[in-house]
Amino acid sequence: MKRQRRLRRSAAPVRALGRVQVAVVVLVGLGSFPVGAQTTTSSTSGSTSSTASTSSSTSSTTAPSSTSTSESSSTTTQSSTTAPSTTAEAPTTSTTAPTSTAAGSPTTAASDPAAQQAERERIEAAEAAKAREVDAANAELGDVTDALRVLQERVVTQTQRVDYANERLASAEATVSARTEEVAAAEAEIDDLEGRLSAQAIRTFMGDEGDQVVLVAVPDPNEAVRRQTMLAQATQTDLDLVGELRAAREDLDVRRAEALDAVDAADAFRAEATEQLGTLERDREAQGVVTAAAEQRLDHLLAERAALAELGEEAVSGLPVADELADQLAASAPPVPPPSTVEPPNVITEDDIAYAGNGIYVHTSIVDNIRQLLTDAAAGGVDLAGGGYRSPQGQIAARRNNCGTSNYAIYEMPASQCSPPTARPGRSMHEQGLAIDFTHNGSLIRSRSGSGWAWLRDNAARYGLQNLPSEPWHWSVNGR
Repeated sequence: MKRQRRLRRSAAPVRALGRVQVAVVVLVGLGSFPVGAQTTTSSTSGSTSSTASTSSSTSSTTAPSSTSTSESSSTTTQSSTTAPSTTAEAPTTSTTAPTSTAAGSPTTAASDPAAQQAERERIEAAEAAKAREVDAANAELGDVTDALRVLQERVVTQTQRVDYANERLASAEATVSARTEEVAAAEAEIDDLEGRLSAQAIRTFMGDEGDQVVLVAVPDPNEAVRRQTMLAQATQTDLDLVGELRAAREDLDVRRAEALDAVDAADAFRAEATEQLGTLERDREAQGVVTAAAEQRLDHLLAERAALAELGEEAVSGLPVADELADQLAASAPPVPPPSTVEPPNVITEDDIAYAGNGIYVHTSIVDNIRQLLTDAAAGGVDLAGGGYRSPQGQIAARRNNCGTSNYAIYEMPASQCSPPTARPGRSMHEQGLAIDFTHNGSLIRSRSGSGWAWLRDNAARYGLQNLPSEPWHWSVNGR
């Protein structure tokens, strides 16, 4: 309805030209008849016409019509000027029916691009929602890696949508600017035409030399003809300017309607761009949460690999998958710009570590509990040993070599951004002296079976230890 009103307004004839038109109409009447003729003038719908007769004269206008009407002329001589028809043909609107795969059957979603796109977006949203729910700290590493991949693809796709929406917005705003300039140009043209028409009306009314034209009986026929000719020429000039002004005003209506349409389109694209950007920000936030948890998981896995290496356990089932996780993390998140200053964290020193027995060193805060655990296990016929505390100095040296020499590179840079991936020092429970990798009868407890695992399962909690579900051998004060 809004667009239809604009179109009707742009097609409507100019109905009033103000005082200038009145002057021109008077001049048209005066310039068309000899002295003493009876004169009648009328103006309808912005068009003018004049008729001369020795017995009677009529000046009339014909209203614009969408149909052509032929009228027979009477014996009375009639001269008329009819305004150009401003009735615009309604644009043909073609509504194409959905393509059918068979006569009478509607198109299925498989052949409808819009439906296909909607289905793809629905699937993407469902996969992203599932990925956001993954517990990166405890889930299977394959699931964590898949979740990171899905979230990264989601962010990439949404970034492209934001870019496309911004491009369309920029194009729409450029169109608004162009249409605004066109409106300004049309308004300037109208101002110029109105000024010219006003000046012409004054010149015609006053005469070329400034003397007022006085139509009185002229005894010289040649002089009467000359005056009549001059007035007719001036009248034609006036009519030409009126036509130009009418056309300019109609064009201005069209330009204004187009400018309003451009503003509406720009507003719609701006809303779309804002919505797409909001979705992207939410996707990045969700990716950041999962990525942070996955980085902590990677820190643990890499530190655990180093701790097991000290026990002579170079390869443990499940740990090699950390490489895949590191690769996905490196591909998922852009490098974080380092802060201006990073202070080295407080790390555990050997002064805080004590020997518990059977090769196990732990923090002094838990050493008594671990000593009692080993004693009670041995009394039950279970030979437990292993490795506990691991000095962070070796990890700091590895980070300096693999990540960089700044405090940020050594202590804060995500492990996945190092080459090769290297755990951040001080993050491992082993480096805090609060975790133990247990062996039973000299072998690492790799599965949840056997007497060594069973004894720890049933008794470790009494000594303040919890198991990390993904690693049967790894026990700590917090299960990490």
